[in-house]
Amino acid sequence: MKNKYQRLTKEEKKECRKMYYRTIPGKAMRTRLIRLIILGILGLCYGTYLFANGIFTHSIQWYDYCMGIPLLLFSVVFIVGAIWVRLRVLNQFALKIPRFKNK
Repeated sequence: MKNKYQRLTKEEKKECRKMYYRTIPGKAMRTRLIRLIILGILGLCYGTYLFANGIFTHSIQWYDYCMGIPLLLFSVVFIVGAIWVRLRVLNQFALKIPRFKNK
């Protein structure tokens, strides 16, 4: 059962998340993933600001591209990676809990 967490209902997903976030590894993972998502959002905002400022003032330079494009790409990777890791870990946790095994 590769996608056990995705097959759970909305209430079961909430219960599974609450159960996992009560554990010590769950608390640590939650803070790290929140930090990654915040960094990704800030990177997206700053990269968008670089491009928007350069376009509106008609003075976009090569260093704006060299800094803006990788920043936007890494920010998207941070956000997608954080979501992917969260789903993967919650799926493994749902497979171990007997309450969710037979559903």
